[in-house]
Amino acid sequence: MRHKCLLAGLLVGLMAMTGCGYNLDSISENTMTIKKDGTIVDVSVEDYSDGNYSMTDLETFITDEITAYNDKNGENCVVMNRLDTDNNVGKLQLTYSGMKDYNGFNHTDYEFVELSDTTISGSFISTADGSSVAAADIHEADLQVLKVCDAMNIISKKKVLYYNSFVTEQDGTYTISGEGDAVLILK
Repeated sequence: MRHKCLLAGLLVGLMAMTGCGYNLDSISENTMTIKKDGTIVDVSVEDYSDGNYSMTDLETFITDEITAYNDKNGENCVVMNRLDTDNNVGKLQLTYSGMKDYNGFNHTDYEFVELSDTTISGSFISTADGSSVAAADIHEADLQVLKVCDAMNIISKKKVLYYNSFVTEQDGTYTISGEGDAVLILK
């Protein structure tokens, strides 16, 4: 019994040290994860093979930026989970308390709001059956809308019900083309 408790404690510790179980080795593109509580875990992937970069200087810069942001906006609004550098590829995993802090830190204007607080138009693909659904026909209670415009992958721990034509889905990963305003509707 004692060994089982020790093993369980070790596994929990390892998961905490690896950024809540994320395997950065498997991520090769910028990926945003929307968690059920609204926090955002973002992995940025950058290729540094064409320049002479100091990864130590990069980590210092990122840490200083996070500290300055949190000093101004509140403790733990942005947290650096990991920075991995391997073969001139940097992978930075940050956790944001919500979309407001994601936007503030990254100077973006993405939306993650209640459906009643935004407007949607056009048609959407239903994840239930692949059918096309007009925006006017989406009126379920407690829906949230994620709008982004840059190319990236989205993983949602909330259930994705609909997405528009600037999004493709494969195995629960929603790829944003970056060619227009991508919209995902979540519950």
